[in-house]
Amino acid sequence: MCGIFGEYLFCGEIEIDRCVNKLNLLERRGPDGFGFEFGNYKEGKYQLYHNQDMLKNSKDLNPQFNYFSGHRRLSILDLSENAFQPMETSDKRYSIIFNGEIYNYIELKKELTALGVRFHTDHSDTEVLLNAYSEWGTDCLCRIRGMFAFAIFDRVNQTVFLARDRIGQKPLYYEFSDEKFSFSSELNPLIQFSNSKRKIDLEGLRYYMAFGYIPHPISIFEGIKKLPPASYALVDLKEKLIQIERYWDVSFSEGNETETFEDYKEDVEKLITESAALRLRSDVPVGAFISGGIDSTLVVKKIKEIGKKKFDIFGADFPQEDKSEKKYMEKVASRYEQNLNVSYIDLSHVENIENVVKVFDEPFDGGSSIALFDLFKVASKTYKVILTGDGGDEMFSGYTYYSSLPQRHKKFKYLKILFFPEILLSLLWVLRIRNRKIRKLLQLIQGDILTAGLIFSTESDLLELMKNENPPSLEIGFFEEIRSKIKKLKLQPATALQYFDVNTILPGRMLYKLDRFSMYYSVEARSPLLDHLLAEKAFSIPQEMKERDGKTKSLLKRILEDDFDKGFVHRKKQGFGNPLSHWFKNSKRGDIFKILLDEKSLIYHFLDYKRLHACFPQIKGGFDGTREKTLWRLIVLGQYLENYKSYIEH
Repeated sequence: MCGIFGEYLFCGEIEIDRCVNKLNLLERRGPDGFGFEFGNYKEGKYQLYHNQDMLKNSKDLNPQFNYFSGHRRLSILDLSENAFQPMETSDKRYSIIFNGEIYNYIELKKELTALGVRFHTDHSDTEVLLNAYSEWGTDCLCRIRGMFAFAIFDRVNQTVFLARDRIGQKPLYYEFSDEKFSFSSELNPLIQFSNSKRKIDLEGLRYYMAFGYIPHPISIFEGIKKLPPASYALVDLKEKLIQIERYWDVSFSEGNETETFEDYKEDVEKLITESAALRLRSDVPVGAFISGGIDSTLVVKKIKEIGKKKFDIFGADFPQEDKSEKKYMEKVASRYEQNLNVSYIDLSHVENIENVVKVFDEPFDGGSSIALFDLFKVASKTYKVILTGDGGDEMFSGYTYYSSLPQRHKKFKYLKILFFPEILLSLLWVLRIRNRKIRKLLQLIQGDILTAGLIFSTESDLLELMKNENPPSLEIGFFEEIRSKIKKLKLQPATALQYFDVNTILPGRMLYKLDRFSMYYSVEARSPLLDHLLAEKAFSIPQEMKERDGKTKSLLKRILEDDFDKGFVHRKKQGFGNPLSHWFKNSKRGDIFKILLDEKSLIYHFLDYKRLHACFPQIKGGFDGTREKTLWRLIVLGQYLENYKSYIEH
């Protein structure tokens, strides 16, 4: 797990000192060392450095260099100096910088060795990945099991190959213009140490206002994009061209009609065991997070069964009784004989919001942010690798709305058949007798299941707070590509919602948060339930097997039924959120709303001050117990914009 940054100029000369400074912005992602190469790709000249201080001599270097490729290292596999990056092939044609892990590197290395490939490191997955590309080209992506974002420079053809893992666990930003091509694990290296300020991408801001995060491929800044999950980009430096292709998607093949519930359970458990075993490959200690829920408990169970000795598991608890999951975490620790470490998240943690928001390079309102932030802080004192339970809900139907929303949507479609309600609501809208409920009801009647899903997860009225903006329809952006595929495949409503989440909320929200918090504390977060083979299996299982007898995540719960009582396994899903309402109620108004109270805050360059305060009188009058999640979204945006104020054009 590391951080990568690269910059290739189409004209002009690279400033090496500036590039090194940009690379060092990623130090938390890789505190164990660094490496970089720079040169002139047109002339085939380059120099390679690993952990060497060359800055004092940089002025004496040949000034004709036009590219820089750098890496910050977090040592997990093969801790030797031979495994440093950038790493080049024996023939010097290819060099790689790589963020992530290739879990099946042992198997791939055996396959490559049989083909005559010689290796120079003991067991570096980076060298395996590099030689896999050299041997198989883009087809290497189909053979890899892992989480990754990497760049491979072809010095002969003058091309750069970028790739991102299938589910989107590892981030990769890029910028392509007439002057240069650059990329980075985070936004900061692309915007800092620049001679000009950046414009906020208003489309990205609209997405944040509506959804609380910014989905790929756009970012919060104009001109900077995210490489989508399961995609690669090939950049031709000579022709100044970039080509982006998707190399993987979950399949929707029908399951075997003869397979029983127990058959599916055995197949799923076998894949989870295999996935967990691969993610335990490490040269440093491995721990795990525990919430007391099904997914994280299942991961701890598998670690124990695979044979790992006693290790630490980390969980967060809240003082409010209705939020506490401590007794369930204790059951898991006792059952699998592991050391439980509990972090208590109380009112004092809300004061940490400024530090939490600084971790994000884009505005993000993740509900469990403060608790997860604290967990990684505690775990980082003794562990470099943590296993998590992320992905179980999206893959195995853990959210109740996968079944409840289609039922509600059917009722709204009956209203459409009657015509009169739709005509009445449309008339009210035309006459400007409009509010949130009327608009949402009209959209629910007129839209499909994805529209319904978006409506119930959207704060569309917040768009009206933006200056000089007409609220856009929910039929926006890249969502349409997913909608088209769902229609083409004729997916069942529940499957359609899961597929939508896997392509949007999971990488853009859940995994974004996981990556930023883990990397801030130099910890690698691995998620066995996000293995792509497990995902393919999950989407081939009939919905009635994943949600059986009205119970969510039936297959995963069945795996745990032999270890725990029904009260543990089949209890109502608690989630891992923050008690925002309690915090707001017990915090001083001037402290928690200070960004929104200041009319000079940068947020009011984009939002209308009077309209916002008219919609949310709680900001001045005090929290009244309503819309705490929406208020949190606004607070986070305000704090983010203040943090990045010096880089934003306004």
